Amino acid sequence: MTMTRDGNLPVEDDAMDSPAGEANFDIAGSKVGAANAEARHDAGGGDPRRPHKGRRKLKIALLAVLVAVVAGGAILAIAVHRRIEEERAGTIAMSAPSTPHELEGSTGRAGAFTAHVDFTSLAATEGQHVSTEISWDDAWFFQDPTVYNHDLATTCSVLSAVANAESSYYQAGSDAPAYLENAFAQLGFDDISTASYQYRSEIFDEVVDFITGTDDVVAYSIASKRIAGPDGSEKTLYVVSVRGSYGAEWLSDFNMGDAADYQMDAIDHQGFMEAANEIVEQLADRITEDAQDRGTDDVALLFCGHSRGAATANLAASYADDMTEGLRPLAPLGSIYCYTFATPEVTEFTNVTDPIYDNIFNIMNPSDMVPRMPLASWGYSRYGNDLWLPGYGDDGFDEMYEEMAVAFEENVGAPCPYVPEDRENVDRLIDDLSREVPTEDDLVSVGTFATLVHDLTSGVDLMQILYGHYPGVYIAWMQTIDGGDLRQTQ
Repeated sequence: MTMTRDGNLPVEDDAMDSPAGEANFDIAGSKVGAANAEARHDAGGGDPRRPHKGRRKLKIALLAVLVAVVAGGAILAIAVHRRIEEERAGTIAMSAPSTPHELEGSTGRAGAFTAHVDFTSLAATEGQHVSTEISWDDAWFFQDPTVYNHDLATTCSVLSAVANAESSYYQAGSDAPAYLENAFAQLGFDDISTASYQYRSEIFDEVVDFITGTDDVVAYSIASKRIAGPDGSEKTLYVVSVRGSYGAEWLSDFNMGDAADYQMDAIDHQGFMEAANEIVEQLADRITEDAQDRGTDDVALLFCGHSRGAATANLAASYADDMTEGLRPLAPLGSIYCYTFATPEVTEFTNVTDPIYDNIFNIMNPSDMVPRMPLASWGYSRYGNDLWLPGYGDDGFDEMYEEMAVAFEENVGAPCPYVPEDRENVDRLIDDLSREVPTEDDLVSVGTFATLVHDLTSGVDLMQILYGHYPGVYIAWMQTIDGGDLRQTQ
């Protein structure tokens, strides 16, 4: 691949060999593979999508040895090897994530309507039925994506929670429903792919990913349907809903990467970046297959997710944005939408507020610690627009909180466990961490950092703070406020 410094996408050697008119979408759209700003390319040299992972691989290898010893190395190694060979041979694998299947029972509904959707919640400890009503309007995707749409954002908060719920459907012996398939069927979608949940939803899958160092992944769905606008024009809408952190994927949340490995001054968070790259590659394959020689003028994309899913969706949407300035865009810039929730910081690049990313909206809870990591003091931020939910101490907060708590209990069937006063604890923890660990390089060792965190969190109920991160909390807030209640500063 040839890198360029003039703001154009790098071109794969065979990218220009496609037959005229064929929709062949080049995926060199990641931050480290494509540029719409010279700030990303000052370092240059080599293919930045292929980092030298010596240090990370060494750590993974050492951890793998430890796990193998504890679990009975020989037996575990044989089992892992067999699983890897079966996946490689395709003997027990599902079809590729880019291959959709028809949604059985799709309502085929179009236009504007409401639907009832089921999901899950950790707060439903007594097996309550968790569900809520959402709104939908095909006309949303003929509107300016850089203008915040609270109704669409609220629906995305639910679809993000549904993406988490889908995991249980893919576990052996589970009688859980296919939450995503059911949700998109209610919304009138024609087909869906959730095959990435296979091999990413069982405990043994997590062990395999951990040992092989392949935990920089996520599970996600891609659903599509044909939609019509108010003027009669049509598009094919692709919705990508990304699951949050699951099992060994938590390790990837801490894989921030090293810009030096990429021979660059800055990179996106590596664990999120690799997951986002997979999604955009699969989406490109899907659009290429669907579009054939139609081109992309009639395509719209919607990305959403919560937590790790939010970080991945944020990057995937920004990669799609970048590709609009390249040879073969995934979709026109005016047809790419993104709403994320509890979004971690995702990048060291400084051009995150460039106008090209104005179609990305990140919604966070001030009492949630996840959106504050990795630390902004280390140089991390998010692409697009940051919007903060009402927080403890804000004007009129008490009344809004009471309405939110009512909505939470109506959806989940259990009282809302989130304690808004934890905003003060989160602020203090972030300030203390920023002071004690001023840069990433100051993370000297896992043991040292763990000791520091233990000392800083003494007297703080971390489990209680986690309640403010629950998808159900975000949903209830979105359902009881409007866009004017969101703030641009934390």
